[in-house]
Amino acid sequence: MAEGNRHRKTAVSNIDEITSVSSPDGSWLQPLFSRRVIFVLGKGGAGKTTAAIALGLAARRMNKRVLVVEIGDSDAVGGLCLDRTLSETPEEIFPALWGVRVHPKSELEAYIRAHVGSSFISRKIIRSRLFSYLMDATPGLKEVMSLGRIWRLEQEKTKQSQNRFDLIIVDAPATGHAMSLLRLPGQLVRMIRVGPVANQIREIERLFKNPQKSCLAMVTLPEELPVNEAMELYAMAEDELEMPFAVTFINCVYPSVVTKNEADQIDFLKDRFNKYPDTPNGATLDAALRIIHRRDMQQKYIDQVAARAPGKIREIPFYFTNDLTFEHIEALSQALFPSSFISDQA
Repeated sequence: MAEGNRHRKTAVSNIDEITSVSSPDGSWLQPLFSRRVIFVLGKGGAGKTTAAIALGLAARRMNKRVLVVEIGDSDAVGGLCLDRTLSETPEEIFPALWGVRVHPKSELEAYIRAHVGSSFISRKIIRSRLFSYLMDATPGLKEVMSLGRIWRLEQEKTKQSQNRFDLIIVDAPATGHAMSLLRLPGQLVRMIRVGPVANQIREIERLFKNPQKSCLAMVTLPEELPVNEAMELYAMAEDELEMPFAVTFINCVYPSVVTKNEADQIDFLKDRFNKYPDTPNGATLDAALRIIHRRDMQQKYIDQVAARAPGKIREIPFYFTNDLTFEHIEALSQALFPSSFISDQA
């Protein structure tokens, strides 16, 4: 799924294919959606945004109040759900489903206003060239502002002192930036030992490193580079982040539509029709063989993920659409997490 583009390669239709590769057991959904925060990770273009929204729609069907968070300059969630950029305050995009954009610079501005007593001085700081320079040049500043905002959103309460959101799903940046984001609290705790900032960072770390409250979801493609990156992420999550992967989505999987014997017969017939390359039968057989060979290539990478991935694995079939819509993602969510799963767990 190419994110951030109105013309997307995705796996939204061919919905019937999803149920054939999905486990019939939905018991894993309850512990997944009982957590407070899910970070959706993966290589850029793998389909993180679509998976994040699909997860949110499934959770709301289990009577959860869900917030989908996108970080930085990305406007993929807003573009898909509202056809515009999300606000920096939570807004409802579907019943019981909210969206919000976390922009690190805005978060730092709010932090300065909250901690500098004078509004005049805080405005001077925010409007200065030094402020913009520090924002861009200070290592980890954008990440800590983003994580702090997610932590505050998790802490928000209603007037009845209940959690405003039952579940927060973070459409994380592409893999490298996401790992820097999630490593940061531990690094800062080792660097900053005392003081109010250190205490806040420890609160953030306690939330994200509690496996009962936070987890990771992987989105990958059945291709060499995305799968290699996924393997590295699995290892890093165990060794460095101490955060569990609850589910892996393998996106854009070609259908397995024929048996080995049928594939051999198609290959045999194609050889016979090679004498007549421009005939409809020859073209049809050639297209069938391309799909079979592509699926065979993908299977190696699917097997790699299956052998290594912790948690559940969900395959999403390959499909093309020129205009991915919220309605498509809702249909995808229904197929990935059928009503029988939801009703059993709700």
